[in-house]
Amino acid sequence: MKKSNKILVAKGGFLASTFREKGFKKCVAKIWAAIKMSVPLFLFGRRTNKSVGAYFDLITDDGRLFYGDSFHFGYFPGEEETLAQGLDAHTNLVANMACVQEGKQVLDIGCGICDPAKLIVKKYKCHITGVNISSEQVEQGRALIAKEGLTNYIDVQEGNALSLDFKSGSFDSILCLEVAGDICVSQEQKEILVKELYRVLKPGGHIGFSDLVFTSLPSKEDEQAMRTILYHEGKELITDWSAYFLKQGFVIKNQKDIIKETMKTWKHSLAVYEDNTAIVEKRYGKRVAQSTMDHLRKIPIILEKHASFPVLSLYKRPATRD
Repeated sequence: MKKSNKILVAKGGFLASTFREKGFKKCVAKIWAAIKMSVPLFLFGRRTNKSVGAYFDLITDDGRLFYGDSFHFGYFPGEEETLAQGLDAHTNLVANMACVQEGKQVLDIGCGICDPAKLIVKKYKCHITGVNISSEQVEQGRALIAKEGLTNYIDVQEGNALSLDFKSGSFDSILCLEVAGDICVSQEQKEILVKELYRVLKPGGHIGFSDLVFTSLPSKEDEQAMRTILYHEGKELITDWSAYFLKQGFVIKNQKDIIKETMKTWKHSLAVYEDNTAIVEKRYGKRVAQSTMDHLRKIPIILEKHASFPVLSLYKRPATRD
């Protein structure tokens, strides 16, 4: 795995590592993020938009350490062998569904730290505006963009995709790469998100969309694994995204279910943790490390039973003349 060399230098506990690498201020920020992430679950039994942002504030460093710079499932339709190849294949699939073209304006919803945007602008020479609710990911995304020399091609800003600060018809293409279920914490918000995407997309423009959805309810035990690993419950992800997009007026130009092609993601993820058990235990403690591994092993079984993974190419019709 590409990240093994970084994992080997992770010494000490989770907060100790943060303090050593980033200082006291970032250490306090992670404690505060953990509180903001957990309190809504304790008080209301559900996530909130702010708690989702706090979740990504908290896990971004560790996600990069153990998983990579793209925060989505891998896609393995053919000869892809490594997790990095699978992650890039998923990015390329969604960009293709969005009909991204050279020189065009592209909106990346829930852009992570802009690793997918980096790949896309190098391939298409387009301009990408990324929006992310996580302040930590925005900060790290800007650093990554600067490091890659892509500040003229990628702009990332903190914001909520449910209320976008852009004029109507601002973008030729929109990427919504496995983020809709994170952004929307209620059924009502799913309709709001689709309306906002329709509003800011130019007539004649396309959206490339992918997301994990559930088609049946997991057991209570399975829901615990989902909360631990993905900060989701399966019941939250029961969604017919096609119906939402059709209701709004989009045309579905192409669609497929890639759940089977994503399953190798879990083999790779497990391998990273198993190959670095001592480091994981030192960072989180043996009890938390073992519990996390047990939950991680359950995820592919849960997904095979309950999930699908729609990928859509959506088209906004040009306005008709009277």
